[in-house]
Amino acid sequence: MSEHQTRKFADKSAAIASETLEKGKAAAEQATQAVQQSYSVTVDNIRDFNVKMIDMAQANSEAVFNFARELATSKQPSDIAELWTAHAKKQFETLTEQTKELTALGQKIAGESAEPIARSVNQAFKKVS
Repeated sequence: MSEHQTRKFADKSAAIASETLEKGKAAAEQATQAVQQSYSVTVDNIRDFNVKMIDMAQANSEAVFNFARELATSKQPSDIAELWTAHAKKQFETLTEQTKELTALGQKIAGESAEPIARSVNQAFKKVS
């Protein structure tokens, strides 16, 4: 190999290495940004989830105190049985609704948290292909 060919080969190899390094750097920056976005969305969603749990706990506590007040002020034993049945039915309905809300919120958290990372991976694969 002549000196000219060697130099040309070295220059081409350096250019390929530099290009590969730049692509790797850009991919790392994109991945970092995706993780930051995912973290930010997750923090916001977890905050919403926690507030929802607190609201539910408050509603359930108020329902128990209202039920206790109704029991304490009932005049007939038959009233107590009716109150107990109505309260149990209402609490079951409330629990069912709260479970649906928390499930939907959990699914939202999972989907929105993963979305920035999935988008970043898809973009990376599109660039490669």
